[in-house]
Amino acid sequence: MTNLGPYKVHPFADAFPLIEAEEFEELVSDVKRHGLRQPIVVTHEGDVLVDGRNRWRACEAAGVKPKIERLAGQYTDAMLLDYIVSTNMARRHLNLGQRAMVALAYESAIADVAKATEAARLASAPRAEVGQTKGGKFVAKSDGPSDADLRPKHMRTSAAKAAAVTGASPRAVQQAKAVQRDAPDLAEKVRVGEIALDAADKQRKKRQQEARRQPEPVPAAAPAVPEPAGPVMVTLRTNTGAPVLVPPRKSKAVFNESNGEGISWAQWSWNPVTGCLHGCDYCYARDIATSEKMRAAYPVGFTPLFREDRLEAPANTSIPAAHRDDPAWRRVFVCSMADLYGRWVPDEWIERVHSACLASPQWDYIHLTKFPARYIGLDFPASSWVGTSVDEQKRVRIAEDAFRQIGDVRVKWLSLEPLLEPLQFTDLSMFDWVVIGAQTETHQPTGKVAAFAPPFEWVARIVAQAREAGCRVHLKPNLLGRTGPNSPGMQLPDEYPQLDAPRPLREFTQIPGQTAIAV
Repeated sequence: MTNLGPYKVHPFADAFPLIEAEEFEELVSDVKRHGLRQPIVVTHEGDVLVDGRNRWRACEAAGVKPKIERLAGQYTDAMLLDYIVSTNMARRHLNLGQRAMVALAYESAIADVAKATEAARLASAPRAEVGQTKGGKFVAKSDGPSDADLRPKHMRTSAAKAAAVTGASPRAVQQAKAVQRDAPDLAEKVRVGEIALDAADKQRKKRQQEARRQPEPVPAAAPAVPEPAGPVMVTLRTNTGAPVLVPPRKSKAVFNESNGEGISWAQWSWNPVTGCLHGCDYCYARDIATSEKMRAAYPVGFTPLFREDRLEAPANTSIPAAHRDDPAWRRVFVCSMADLYGRWVPDEWIERVHSACLASPQWDYIHLTKFPARYIGLDFPASSWVGTSVDEQKRVRIAEDAFRQIGDVRVKWLSLEPLLEPLQFTDLSMFDWVVIGAQTETHQPTGKVAAFAPPFEWVARIVAQAREAGCRVHLKPNLLGRTGPNSPGMQLPDEYPQLDAPRPLREFTQIPGQTAIAV
């Protein structure tokens, strides 16, 4: 059993993955504001934590004393399992693979309980109730059907019950068994939601096929046959440390020049890290990384990968002479195809990317993450623009709490791209710059995701609040929709932070019949 504070954690409770990143930060913020709404549940004896691992962690992070509730004394081991699975399945949004992994753990746990119960019954049964076989071993007699025989047929095995109580299909449970047996590393990724069960099962089968294709070892007496020399390859690493062989670069690493459509606020992008595990269904980067035409550039698709062969790009890139006075040509979007500050990213990757930035301070490095809590305590290059992406209301408080603690950077900015719902901010004064955009159509591995344009009112409300807070505003061109000679569209705000002057005092103008707005 693992421990939390003075309690041992019930082993089956650990079958459910802990919440992390934004979801955990949101829980901590809620506990800080309102205290612990739902108590942590322990056994009747008070020594084993049955439900509330995330709430206990959130209380520790928030500095709030947790509320503890004890279960009634009549709970048997089997009842505890059912209590844990029912409370977690009702609250948690687990995908199919995670449900199958829980079902696998439940099947094992319920089978162990059944064995222990039967062993205890036999040990305490009077000898008169026990028959004797020719081999001298005692077996229990029964005058009628057992409780198991009276259950519906599909519930008579622990496997069927496991699938039923978790909502996983029997097929998924069998897949989970195979992955757990043959590839425990992949099973753990399924359990925490990093990869889908089907994908893990395909990788498992691929490994088996590759193992079967391995040539038979040459007998020791046979002369060694030299292998033909192959091309020299470079080894890169994923976030889990898995090696990835790629051909060496044919030219020195430089920034990618933006066409101005996807990234309208920076002339360059630079991707020393690619891939992301946030799982946003609209992600343009996953669309690119998993497309057939980009397979060579993204050898592991959207799996996080450290491209250390690109770390020299800031030193190798030069601004064309014709654009040296244009500030847009100094702006570089760092990791446009990744989240460099995602919780899965090793510290070493961040440190090496920051070191490359520090070695070439002539650029304005623009950073963006959906996990802004990881910014806190990091040393950024002085030219950094540090931003966070907010697409839904649940990320608003996380962004505000983190950016109140961030200082000593050139620009603090807020990306509302795509803007998927009307957002309510308590305050935007901790930001210097606000960018708002629509959701473009993407083609994901699961199918097409349609474009989405936010209503004018959503955008106008945020622009007004940003103006009041003294923020500069940039509206992405994709907010205009279809334009042309007969439909030129609005002139969108296209502002950037004033880097060489302090933020001016806000002035207000009154338009007849309207409220005052900042100018």
